Amino acid sequence: MSRRFGGTGLGLLIFWGIAFVLAFLNLSGYLMNDDEGTYLYAAWRTGLGEVPYRDFSLVQAPLDIYLGAGVFRLFGASVLPARAISVLFMLGSAALIYLSARRHLKLKTGFALASAGIFFFNKHVFFLGRSFMPDVPMIFFGAASLYFALQAESADPAGRRGPKAAAISGLMAGLSALAKLNGGLVAAGYAAFLLIQAARRRQPWKTAAAKAAFFAGGFAISFGIPLVLFLAFVPGTFDSLIGFHAAKESAAGVTYAALLLRRLVQLAGNHNYALAAGALAALFAGRASEGREKSARSLLWTIAAASLILLFLPSRFFIRYAVFAAVPLALLFGAGLETLFRRKAAGRIALPVLAVLTLLCLGPTLSPKKILARDEGTRAAAAFIRENTGPEDYVFGDDPFLNFLARRPCPPRLVDVSEAMVTAGRITSADIIADCERLPVKLVFVESGAAAHHLAKLADLARLRGYLLDRYRPAAAVQREFLNVEFFLRNK
Repeated sequence: MSRRFGGTGLGLLIFWGIAFVLAFLNLSGYLMNDDEGTYLYAAWRTGLGEVPYRDFSLVQAPLDIYLGAGVFRLFGASVLPARAISVLFMLGSAALIYLSARRHLKLKTGFALASAGIFFFNKHVFFLGRSFMPDVPMIFFGAASLYFALQAESADPAGRRGPKAAAISGLMAGLSALAKLNGGLVAAGYAAFLLIQAARRRQPWKTAAAKAAFFAGGFAISFGIPLVLFLAFVPGTFDSLIGFHAAKESAAGVTYAALLLRRLVQLAGNHNYALAAGALAALFAGRASEGREKSARSLLWTIAAASLILLFLPSRFFIRYAVFAAVPLALLFGAGLETLFRRKAAGRIALPVLAVLTLLCLGPTLSPKKILARDEGTRAAAAFIRENTGPEDYVFGDDPFLNFLARRPCPPRLVDVSEAMVTAGRITSADIIADCERLPVKLVFVESGAAAHHLAKLADLARLRGYLLDRYRPAAAVQREFLNVEFFLRNK
């Protein structure tokens, strides 16, 4: 074995070993993620034979829920196996970025690892990957779609392999959208890229149309057909996937200019500016590159732009909505880094600055305090529920994470009482009271404090509290980190 090969192999082993260890370290320690609780609960109930949308409310596409249900059937319903599958998906995404950088951008091993590293250890990506969220398989299948789209664009000159790679890219993009609807932006980005390439005569219309047709066929198989089957045979699917998001869009409640400015500032925060700076450096190489290399970089910019389109929509926005943009931007980061190394004069100035920015960005990710955090309040709250209710008793509250941990059913229509559902008027105190009486619900828990943002956002919260004081009795209060949880037991 040559010294060069041995050094490369050792570098790969060290990088992936560190990524693996840090990602799995204390994986089930911290349990303060209310969105994750909704999906854990949904996967648990699906594993018991219930059907999303029909048997309980769910506002996301179903793939991640069924994956979680399968994991629970194999390993038991607990936080650790659910989060472990997410970690493996995110490690797989980083591996796809590395392979894309090596094979399609022709980057050397060090720069390809830089692309994988700036992606995987990005704060928003790393901690998202340590939770059971639909965004994670969306990112993995989206990264796979991008890999095959790049392969389609680097096919042989005769274009014989391009349509086949485009079809596989479409299949992966469909699975990405089936995990979370935002994954459909990958398909939109590739379609826009093919249109631009043909319009600018960088490839014949016939070639672009063939790739688009094969891509669309793959997308229809993995996303279109399953979605149509759900819409046709599972009651509640349309209202959950379309109705909720339409209501959410109508509840933005802020001027567009202020909305856009706030999001741009948020996105350019201290965890992303190194990624953005390195990606922008790739523009220098983009001017000089030719042929397939230039086409690949154009595809990456187009996919990144499509992933960021949610910034400009007048609706609620969280950074994770645009997190897939980190995939193409990470590849461009590696390309930009290589460009600066080649250009000695520019590199002497830019590389130290980029290194400092990268360290500042990775600092919050690699914080031992955050990685090793463990909250006992959530465990105490779940224990209180188990001690005061039976396995068949309905329990309702702000966060179905507690239902999942305590293994207690939630009223089906009240699984997701997110801020968006409440402020859009899709869940009211009257709805909650009706379900609590119909089932009946034995225990209710309500979060309070400055960070409370679910039931606390009810326009008629006073009505719900009045009902609780009438039909229930205060039983306990448990502190969950930054939230206080009040428990109410039904009067006998």
